[in-house]
Amino acid sequence: EPSAAIAPARDRILEAAERVVADVGAARLTLEVVAQHARVSKGGLLYHFPSKESLLSALAQRYVDNLERCVEAAKSDLGDGVKSRDLKACVVGMLGRDPRSKALGAALLATAANDPTLLEVIRECIAKCTNELAHNAQIKFARAAVVALAVDGLMMRESLKISAFTPEQREQVVAELLRIADEAYNGRTSSN
Repeated sequence: EPSAAIAPARDRILEAAERVVADVGAARLTLEVVAQHARVSKGGLLYHFPSKESLLSALAQRYVDNLERCVEAAKSDLGDGVKSRDLKACVVGMLGRDPRSKALGAALLATAANDPTLLEVIRECIAKCTNELAHNAQIKFARAAVVALAVDGLMMRESLKISAFTPEQREQVVAELLRIADEAYNGRTSSN
């Protein structure tokens, strides 16, 4: 169990790593640069993260935890009465993220090229979400999956800074995804 003094340094290092990746890209992320940004010695950084891989792995976990927090917050905001709440919360929670998370998404894409094992935590998160969709009797799986894929696609474009949508177009896309999310829970006359 880490002492209270250890946790803030660890968080400071992860925040610094996020900033470094956002500014210069994951390829240029070095432990020295992160230590400098976090205002800790390299030894202090190595105490928490003995390798670049362990640091990147912690960043991947932080990314997933942040997304899960955003989705849970969106569920609370939508309230219990909304039948399509879980799917809508994914749209709102994942596409309403702060810019730092978007930069971190780019970091994960970049690190994945060097070390695909870093994607394992994200792979597990996606598998869990897919499983929940597949086993929800009130939902049209294919329609819900299309919403999830569209969310991922928009996040990916924004992470890579290749989205050409104006803010108005992005807003229209998100509104349409929320409409489709509602449809995924409605009458089941159309094909699954």
